[in-house]
Amino acid sequence: MNLGELASDLKLEEEELSELFDLFLKTASPELIELQSALIGKNAWSAERMAHSIKGAAGILGLMEIHDAAKRIEMAARMNRLEEVEVDLRVIKKKLETIDEALKGRS
Repeated sequence: MNLGELASDLKLEEEELSELFDLFLKTASPELIELQSALIGKNAWSAERMAHSIKGAAGILGLMEIHDAAKRIEMAARMNRLEEVEVDLRVIKKKLETIDEALKGRS
């Protein structure tokens, strides 16, 4: 993940983007845990709500792979098709790990 390029695309300084990504990780990580719990518990309403929250924050930051995966989870939860979301859940997890690694690489 090239933070400098993404910052430029969003018309931000790299440090500003790093701060936003750090905040995103601090909120999205617990939301991901809650999403996973909702999926395990087959709570479609909670899964939809958590996916919607992750989708919105990711979209604002230009993290379209996370946004798109969360959107698919949100739609599947809305239709109570929770068994269809495993691949998208892995995408979100992997991308959050990538962001975390990119931020640690700046330290």
